[in-house]
Amino acid sequence: MDKLNVAVIGAGIMGKNHARVFSELPNVVLTAICDTDLKNGEALANKYGCKFYSDYNELLLNENITAVSIAVPTYLHHKVSMDILNKGIHVLLEKPIATTSDEAVKIIKKAREKGVVLMVGHIERFNPIVRKLAEIVASGKFGKVISINVRRLGGLPPQTKNANVILDLAIHDIDIANYLLGELPVDIYANKSKAVLKDQEDNAFILLKYPTSSAYIEVNWLTPAKIRVLDITGTKAFARLDYIDQKMTLYENGHFANGLYKDFEEFRAKFYSPKITNIELVKEEPLKCEIKEFVSAVLEKREPSFKPEDALRALEVALRI
Repeated sequence: MDKLNVAVIGAGIMGKNHARVFSELPNVVLTAICDTDLKNGEALANKYGCKFYSDYNELLLNENITAVSIAVPTYLHHKVSMDILNKGIHVLLEKPIATTSDEAVKIIKKAREKGVVLMVGHIERFNPIVRKLAEIVASGKFGKVISINVRRLGGLPPQTKNANVILDLAIHDIDIANYLLGELPVDIYANKSKAVLKDQEDNAFILLKYPTSSAYIEVNWLTPAKIRVLDITGTKAFARLDYIDQKMTLYENGHFANGLYKDFEEFRAKFYSPKITNIELVKEEPLKCEIKEFVSAVLEKREPSFKPEDALRALEVALRI
């Protein structure tokens, strides 16, 4: 079996998780960790028995690296990605792809020019329950999708430098709404504010108007409980999805079946007696699914299932808010 020599740049929360997952995969050799924080970086490298570097240029000079996972602060995404891609090395880049559309376009163009895999870590795309929902939507079981409503709430993350709650949280659900609806929003209405933080927006209420539907997204860093739920309403069904528990309850109705009812009581009985299905899948870690897809795309020399252009579209919407 071919194996990839992989390095992780960034030893923060996400970098640590990337390193853990790479270390668990049989077709990967976790070769090195890089971070400017010597204490955290060395500790992570020691944990997985690999090399440590404080400078990624030195890492690339000394190690034979096939692929790199970049988990640095967002404002560094463009510079680090371009330096790595210029070496012809495959890149898994944490979301958002960049801080501006121009930076994102340059990153994508460079990856195409070098003929390497570039995948952006929109983790919810690899959540098994989201993929199941996408299958159900595609099957037509919902009929026409009328709306998507999302609440992604929780406490303040350790690092918020140069990324507000929209780029950190809402961008997940912007992408998922684009994915489920298969189209892009034509109008955006939003209210965002700095309720606690002085420098970054820590809460937002966003309405995205699509050509045939709408999505309402509520995000914040203020709620003392982690909430990740999505409701989707169609003309034939409704579903409530929990991202964290990877569960979904599907409600199907038949009140539009023929439009003929003996009386109001019959209509009411049918309307309020939906078929209810509780959907639970074998739980899988979304990050592990994401990284497996990246590794497979590199080894199989193919485009990843989540294309960087989709990450660019999500960023473009987020930057309009």
